[in-house]
Amino acid sequence: MKYLLSFTTMSLNVYETQEVAKLFLKYQNWDKVRKIIIDENYLQKNAVSTLKRQFTEIKRRLNNLTDEELEYLATNDYESKYIVMLSAFKTYKMIYDFAVEVMRVKYFKGDLKILNSDFENFFESKKLAYENLNTITDATKYKLKQVMFRMFEEADFITSTKEKTIKKPLLSKNLCRIIKKDNKEYLKAFLLSKDEIERI
Repeated sequence: MKYLLSFTTMSLNVYETQEVAKLFLKYQNWDKVRKIIIDENYLQKNAVSTLKRQFTEIKRRLNNLTDEELEYLATNDYESKYIVMLSAFKTYKMIYDFAVEVMRVKYFKGDLKILNSDFENFFESKKLAYENLNTITDATKYKLKQVMFRMFEEADFITSTKEKTIKKPLLSKNLCRIIKKDNKEYLKAFLLSKDEIERI
């Protein structure tokens, strides 16, 4: 097995992802959306190569959302960061696994501080199952950690990338219902308890 590690291309980029989602809902055609984004520099990037790379990653994430989740992202500014984080959980299993196996466990033990050793232990524990973790450089490993924690910060899962104190995201009942309809397992990554998930 291999983890998909292309999230190093960009962090959450909530605003940009929401704008691409709106365009896709309007045209229902990825080729048309790609042309608009590149021809009009829709995401305001300095280099076309950056624009193309980020569009590819945003498209990959949005394609993993259900129609209802995509619609919610396009129309809900306040909770858009949670839907974009959901798209990251669904696209990059490494981020989902870290949220469930490390952050969730620590949160319910009342241990809210994420240490560098938590990431190191997690990374080492996954090397047997995910072969591509054995071949990456230290620089890439550092980038994975850096971008992943920036995502958690942008989605309000931690206070900051420096402190890394865990915060529980405040999802609305409506959003919880939408996610549960998709797959209730994803609610675990949002630090909901089993009882809370069952009550939704």
